[in-house]
Amino acid sequence: MAIEPLRVRVQQTTRMSDMPESIELSADGLYYPLKTGFILMFDQQQEDGAVPTTIKYTPERLALICKGPIEMNHSFIEGRFTQSLYKNPYMSMTMATTTSRLDVSEESCTFVYELSMNEEDVGIYEVHVTWTFEGGED
Repeated sequence: MAIEPLRVRVQQTTRMSDMPESIELSADGLYYPLKTGFILMFDQQQEDGAVPTTIKYTPERLALICKGPIEMNHSFIEGRFTQSLYKNPYMSMTMATTTSRLDVSEESCTFVYELSMNEEDVGIYEVHVTWTFEGGED
């Protein structure tokens, strides 16, 4: 039996240590409940076009997966250093994070991490994602 997705409205706020203003994103998406977590899918609008984005949460691990103009598959695990490959239309870089906080509830997640790209420190990021259920599967 297939899992039926729930329609959601996604709000994402990203704060970066070197920028005074946070970045806000709103999008419609789909939420798939799992036995021990969830999958949240939505499109992020970027300069190069829409980036299909998936957040997959399983106990103690949040994976951020992007396909399209930006490609990445990166895991955030509280207290751990993780590495992956980040690609955009212009280049490919090694992305590394140390996650200092990972909080997940039924309708939100927050993750805070130190980011480095190609072994150069970029800064500290705090990402807060909330979703509200839109009432059923249309």
